[in-house]
Amino acid sequence: MNVLLLYTGKHWSGIGSHGVVLAQGLMRKGINVILGCPQGGKLYEQARALGIPARDVRLKNLMDFPSWYRMLRVARQDNIDIVCANLGKEYWPLAVICRFMGLKSVIVRHQMNKLKTLTNRLIAGDIDKIIAVSGAVKDTLIRSGISADIVEVIYNSVDLSRFDPTKGCRAETRAALGFTKDDLVIATVGRITEDKGGLDLLYAFKDSAVRYPQFRLLYAGDGPFQGTIERCAAELSISGLVHFTGYRDDVERMYAAADIVVVPTRGLESFGMVVIEAMAMERPVIASDVGGIPEIITHRANGLLFRPTDRAALSACISELAGNPSLATELGVKGRKTVEDCFSDTAFSDRFADVLFNLMSHLQDE
Repeated sequence: MNVLLLYTGKHWSGIGSHGVVLAQGLMRKGINVILGCPQGGKLYEQARALGIPARDVRLKNLMDFPSWYRMLRVARQDNIDIVCANLGKEYWPLAVICRFMGLKSVIVRHQMNKLKTLTNRLIAGDIDKIIAVSGAVKDTLIRSGISADIVEVIYNSVDLSRFDPTKGCRAETRAALGFTKDDLVIATVGRITEDKGGLDLLYAFKDSAVRYPQFRLLYAGDGPFQGTIERCAAELSISGLVHFTGYRDDVERMYAAADIVVVPTRGLESFGMVVIEAMAMERPVIASDVGGIPEIITHRANGLLFRPTDRAALSACISELAGNPSLATELGVKGRKTVEDCFSDTAFSDRFADVLFNLMSHLQDE
C-alpha cells in the first residue's frame, strides 16, 4: 500500500508534528508513506533527516492549479493508492485527483471551525473517510452536516521515545537558556499568535511573580505576535523575567527545562499537541478549558483547567502549583500515565493503519 500524506503549509505546527509521527508509525506497519510538503520547509527537512520519503508539494491557495498538477504527478510516479489531506485548501485537489485516478481519499480534520456549505457537499460526495483529531472536532463536523458514518475520532499522539523525561537534559538545557537551579520556569511552547493566549499568560505571570520573585517566563517558539508581547513586557517592567527562544526543533528540551507548562489558548483548539507533549515529559500542565483539551485533561486529576482569557484564574493556577510542589509532581506523573495509556504513537498509528487497510480492501474489491 502506498500512501501520500499532504502537509502543504509553510509553517511548522502541531499538524507538521502529526505528519512525522504518523509517517513513522505507518512505515513500521509496512505501509509505504510519502510526505507531500514544501521543499526547504521544516517538515521536509525533518522528514529527510528521519528517512521518510518526501516530495516537494506546495499549495498557495485553492486556485494554485500548477500545484494540483504536481500532486497528480507525485500520485502517478509513486503509485499512490490513498491520499490524505490535512489542510482545508487541500480538500478540492484531493477530491479531484482521487476521483480522476480512482484513488481513496482521507481528510484528517485538525480544525474546529464549521465547514462551508460547498465544502460540505464536496466531502459528502467525494471523500471516503474523515479522521477527526478529537470528539470536539467530530461534533463540529456533524453540526456542519457531515454524516457521522464517515467520521472516526483518532487522537493525536507523541513519540514516547523522544518525549522521555528520563533522558536527563534538564540541568544542561536550563543552563544554556540562562536559568539558575532556583528559578521556577513557566513555559509555553508553539507559534506565538494572538489566539494562542500568550498575552493572557504574560499578565497572569505578572500577577503571580509579585509573590514569587524566582518566577521566569519562557516563550519557546516564534510568530507574528511576539513583538506585541515584548512591548507589553517592557510596559509592565518585567522584560528581564521573560525569555524568547525563537523556533526550536528540540521542544522536548524546552519542556524538560520548565517547571510548569501553560497552554493559554483563547481560540478554537481542536486538540492540543503541546498538552500531550508536556504531559509526556511529566510536566504539570495548566490549559484552557476549550475545544479538545478537556478530552485530554481532567481538572485536578492530571492537570489544571481554566476558562480561556480568565487571567485571574490562570494566575491562581500558576500560584497553586508554585506553592504546592507535591501537587505539581503528582500531576506530572499522572499526565505521563495518561499519555502512555491514551495518546501513544503506537496506538495512534495502529488505529490509522486499520482505517487505511480497510479502505484498501474496498479499493481492491471495486
